[in-house]
Amino acid sequence: MPTPLDLFALPETVRDSDHIVATYVLELPADADALVRATRFAVGQTIGTWLPVPGITDDMRARHEARVLSVYSLPPSDTTRIDDPARIGYVLRIAVPTINFGASLPMLLTTVLGNDSSTSVEAKLVDLEMPESFTRSFSGPAFGVEGLRRLTGVQDRPLLLNMLKPCAGMPPTVARDVFFETALGGIDLIKDDELTADPEYSPVVERVRLFTRAAREAAQETGIETIYIPNVSDRPDRMIDTARRAVDAGARAVMATYATVGYGSLEALAEAVDVPVLAHFAGAAPYFEGPSTGMSAPLAMGLLPRLAGADLALVSTPYGGATIRSLPYQRTVHQLLLPRPGIAPTMPVIGGGVHPGTVARYVADLGVDIVLGAGGAVQGHPGGAAAGVRAMRRAIDAAVAGIPVEEAAADTDELRVAIDAWGVI
Repeated sequence: MPTPLDLFALPETVRDSDHIVATYVLELPADADALVRATRFAVGQTIGTWLPVPGITDDMRARHEARVLSVYSLPPSDTTRIDDPARIGYVLRIAVPTINFGASLPMLLTTVLGNDSSTSVEAKLVDLEMPESFTRSFSGPAFGVEGLRRLTGVQDRPLLLNMLKPCAGMPPTVARDVFFETALGGIDLIKDDELTADPEYSPVVERVRLFTRAAREAAQETGIETIYIPNVSDRPDRMIDTARRAVDAGARAVMATYATVGYGSLEALAEAVDVPVLAHFAGAAPYFEGPSTGMSAPLAMGLLPRLAGADLALVSTPYGGATIRSLPYQRTVHQLLLPRPGIAPTMPVIGGGVHPGTVARYVADLGVDIVLGAGGAVQGHPGGAAAGVRAMRRAIDAAVAGIPVEEAAADTDELRVAIDAWGVI
């Protein structure tokens, strides 16, 4: 017969075992029994329902049932206060056996984000701690930071990427001219905007063929053969087919929007093609924007794309138009770059409002193992796209050398124009 202690465990007893530890933040009414709610949640996410059901054995409970590791109130008050609030915040940590879902991101998320509505709580998943034995069951990035540096031949500075603008509506021949003009600036990477994938008016394979020839033509002047990254986002079967056809046509990388196609589909794409995969965050905001449900940004945009095999992943920042705070922005980059046993690092792509006046800030925050994604600051530069690229490159070189961007602008017209137009942060 279960005892009152059977649903709890100390962290030491599950460390380095076949469990993941999920950490949640939640609020409950002040008169709610936090331990009862926590244990119902732990059981409901693994073997139980709101009522006991036949067939549950002691062996089943030992192998498959989650355990509550800790429940902390916020603030951590251990005594009654005169100003007790109507609701109390809690941090809840639960250990879940990995045998329940194995190396499946869809089933992992089903387990930790909520399953049985009768036993669930309104909680936000803020962290996942995984044993090495579990993370090694995922392939992770096939190229990652080192592979991208080998592919581009660029060492010791951030890579520079452009997103083709306008976002949608350009026929391939028109987009080819925009691509060519941008490549003439000596840019490393050019990707599709997330709003253009494989529409009838602009098939992916046609773009790959046109842009690949344009990249080679521009390289005759610049010495840099820009890598084109086509967007292949679609339902899984079509996405993988399109990606393979794009690679056969000459694509050296591909892109997908993981939040809309699914983390598992991103993983399947990464395993299906032998080129780097860029994971775009379009559609990810609903995962992390809510304060009391979903998951944290470092999980949604960092850990999960990395496990799924993203070689590059877009990161939202507080310096553009996004509302993300500085802490989760930097922690997302930590999830992508910090050493993780068995999983190569993913190169963060900084996008959204990037211009020459932001470069030094990003290098100071994150270092040089990043990609700076500039869209409007390239195509919208008063001197044209190539001038926009040169302005960004000069700003990057200055930041790496520790030279203030205003000082660098004194001897570079394109950079001076950009700083005059958009300022410095």
